[in-house]
Amino acid sequence: MNQFMTDEYVLAYHGPLLYEARILLAENWTESNTLLGTTGPHYFIHYKGWKQTWDEWVPEARLLKLNEAGFAKRRQLLEQQTKKNRPPGTASPVPSSVKGKEKGKKAESSKKRSREISTIENETDYLKRPEVKIVIPDLLKLQLVDDWENVTKNNQLVTLPRKPNVRELLEEYRQYVLATKKSQDRSSRATALLSEIISGITLYFDKALGNNLLYRFERAQYVEQKRANADKPMSEIYGAEHLLRLFVNFGPFIAYTNIDTESLNILREYINDIMKWMIKEQKRLFVKEYETTTTQYQNLSRT
Repeated sequence: MNQFMTDEYVLAYHGPLLYEARILLAENWTESNTLLGTTGPHYFIHYKGWKQTWDEWVPEARLLKLNEAGFAKRRQLLEQQTKKNRPPGTASPVPSSVKGKEKGKKAESSKKRSREISTIENETDYLKRPEVKIVIPDLLKLQLVDDWENVTKNNQLVTLPRKPNVRELLEEYRQYVLATKKSQDRSSRATALLSEIISGITLYFDKALGNNLLYRFERAQYVEQKRANADKPMSEIYGAEHLLRLFVNFGPFIAYTNIDTESLNILREYINDIMKWMIKEQKRLFVKEYETTTTQYQNLSRT
């Protein structure tokens, strides 16, 4: 029996922390209809205060009841994350009034309360972090609209595997940058930074695809590809269409990481530059015609 119900508000794990969410759908998956490769109770959830692009299917193990025990666990995780991210040697955020020699229950109670207040304030600041804006060029917006209509309205799919795939596409971009940059921009440091950016985007793609970049109609295709290519990352299967979807979601995705401002600006500049290059190569990088699906596939995707 499922622990949670449709329309119930819960706490959901996303990364190392817990966030409030609402259950939109509840299903019991088996080997024959699983969308993620896992079985048992699964829930399609919407994170409170987050865009719908973050809605996702999660197994029951990622949910907690929205009660006192759940909130206590959330505070505990946030406090652990805050300590983890604190630079070495930095003092613990405990008021000086409780750092003296005073002992006993009163001092211990005051110290505990100060930690709780600090944790709640940090959590509020964390959830209010501004969204990182990634501006999508108009030509690519049109590409996204066509992509959405083909999949959600016309019941079509991007034929997989793609050529070039995401890894090949980003490597082509890297070579393009190295060939066109001025000599002073091709230093070993600049080259290493470019490679690091490319690796990071590829990693983000592989992590985000299954949970954040697919339309529901594409999930059965995704499961098929995972089973047929168990030894391959999905960045070697999918291509420009889904990479562009990553860039649409990249703002809120990286807003909740610990990336510093300077690195964030560099990453944003590279993403903008990649999209400019994608426009130049648009006819070659994006599929011209989407694959028409069978009635059997359409029925499978609606179950």
